[in-house]
Amino acid sequence: MKLGSDIGIRSVCTWLPETRESVKDEIESGRLDAAAADRLGAVELPVSTELAAPEMAVLAGLKVLARANCAPASVGVLLHSWIYHQGRDKWSPSHYVANGLGLPPSALVTGVHELCNGGMSALHFAASSLLADPKTSAALVTTADRFGAPVWDRWRLHTDISYGDGATAALLHRLDGGPDELRLHSLTHATASWLEALDRGNAPFTAAPMEGRPTLSAVEARREFYEVHGRESLSAEAVARVGDSLQEALEEAGISPDDPRIRLVATPRVGPRLIGAMYEKALDRSLLAKTVLLGGRTGHLGAGDMLANMADIVEQRMLNPGEYAVVLGCGSGFAWSTAVVQAL
Repeated sequence: MKLGSDIGIRSVCTWLPETRESVKDEIESGRLDAAAADRLGAVELPVSTELAAPEMAVLAGLKVLARANCAPASVGVLLHSWIYHQGRDKWSPSHYVANGLGLPPSALVTGVHELCNGGMSALHFAASSLLADPKTSAALVTTADRFGAPVWDRWRLHTDISYGDGATAALLHRLDGGPDELRLHSLTHATASWLEALDRGNAPFTAAPMEGRPTLSAVEARREFYEVHGRESLSAEAVARVGDSLQEALEEAGISPDDPRIRLVATPRVGPRLIGAMYEKALDRSLLAKTVLLGGRTGHLGAGDMLANMADIVEQRMLNPGEYAVVLGCGSGFAWSTAVVQAL
């Protein structure tokens, strides 16, 4: 999606709970060995002991609206994204978030359940809404996840990903000369839908969630997939699709891969082995900018990694005015996304 100079990110933020679990404690307790901890790449994880995911999304949304000095009545679209349980079954967490934020009856409220890349998909739909409907002046994206034990073991479900609780929010609007934290120049996607089997496995479909098992595990389904397709299948596909999305995003943003204004590349908040398998080859071929890893004290924030990375870029002043960042996203299914943003 080529956005040119039409879409600004008025504000973007992360909301994290105060409680933390540390990798040091996990190792000392014997629940995690040192080698497994190194593969995860996180020092600590935020843990929500009380708030459900949609409650955290409301707090992130209120934070971003306050920073943007935007009245809730001005928001015409809300897109809420998540990957895991939102606190109730058969329920719309998106409308809970809208109600908690005080959005108007005229707002379009929708959920985006596209796993870890859901935040980027929601960003795409938000930008599309602004471009398609002149009456929509602002679009809000929220993400939130709470990885509750014992069903979701945040340290051991995946060998290369640890999972932190938290929420993110971003407010998009048409550029109007006002203050923006970032300009969104382009947003592109690439898909390899045959990889959905990587998380499905060979077991028959079930009639209800968690049927016949007390905890989720990514190990068995992936073992079954790799027995058929080989362990390099994900990496090979990822390198190709990341390269496709990245090249398209840079072209649509109107900048070359060696442009010195590209200051950094931010990857999803996953372990170093997974970063190497999916991103290093594609980035080495395409970009001179440094890669930053921002998840050491959060782990993977579900659908919120990409917005959290944008928030860190802003809050830590990683860009000077006029400089660019490339923000990468990925989600099971599989899909890869690239956003090119610029500091103003």
